[in-house]
Amino acid sequence: MAVTEPLATYLELRQSAEDGSEGAGLSHSSKGLFLLHVLELAAYGEPRGGVTLVHDAGDHGGRYLDTARVLAEARFAVALPDLRGHGKSEGSRGHSAGIAEVLRDLDSVQDHLAYRLPVAPKVLVGVGLGALYALRYTLDKPGNVAALVLVSPRWRPAFRAPAAPGGLFKMFKKLAPDAPGAIGNDATRLFRDEAARRAWSSDPLVHDVITQRAIEQVGAVAADVERRLAQVSVPTLVLHGEGRELSDASISKAAGASVEVRELRGAAHELLHDSEGPQVAALVRDWLQQVLG
Repeated sequence: MAVTEPLATYLELRQSAEDGSEGAGLSHSSKGLFLLHVLELAAYGEPRGGVTLVHDAGDHGGRYLDTARVLAEARFAVALPDLRGHGKSEGSRGHSAGIAEVLRDLDSVQDHLAYRLPVAPKVLVGVGLGALYALRYTLDKPGNVAALVLVSPRWRPAFRAPAAPGGLFKMFKKLAPDAPGAIGNDATRLFRDEAARRAWSSDPLVHDVITQRAIEQVGAVAADVERRLAQVSVPTLVLHGEGRELSDASISKAAGASVEVRELRGAAHELLHDSEGPQVAALVRDWLQQVLG
């Protein structure tokens, strides 16, 4: 079967107000339109559903093309957005104005898929920090999601805040919302496979920046969705590697029978990119085929 090449789409979205809500303006300026980069892969044959994959902190959608092809072969159309401040999307590197902004952008991607696939079920697959965003979207808008997959969710994200202002007037200075802190990603913690580490480290679109505002909102979102995990009303699969530092499986298991939790022995945090990536992608594919019928 011929391999389908991805199509790059730029969604024109509104810039955000300080709280992440939709801002005003209709021109490409600091208060106007914003371009969100989305890679799309068409289903092989009649689409059985649409999948939006939400990447981890510092990552970008283009790194998930191998996973997208596995799903496309199973007749899923796949969207791989770059969150604001990531990949080829616009925005200050690693910056987010808040969860309201993230949910608006995911809504736009879902609407885009719905336009192309009006009757097909829509699925969210979230990785790391993207898993928390996907879960929050599903909790807030359950009617928009038919199934949910959370890969190595960062339940207790611990990022390095920007350095506090110094100097004589430091008491009167405040950190700017887009002041850069650090995600703290380390290839040796993310991957077991050396080739996967090299690919990640050499990717010019991968970064380790997260801003002050993003750190603040991520903490609040993580606490909220962990508390509400058992309330999710759609079929949900949570995948974990063995490491507990970045993604603790015991937190997922605390949700009880409302979610299905699988631990992959010997695997690290980056389940879809490490040596077992093809097997994990096939696992996600098979589970989606089972729950969607």
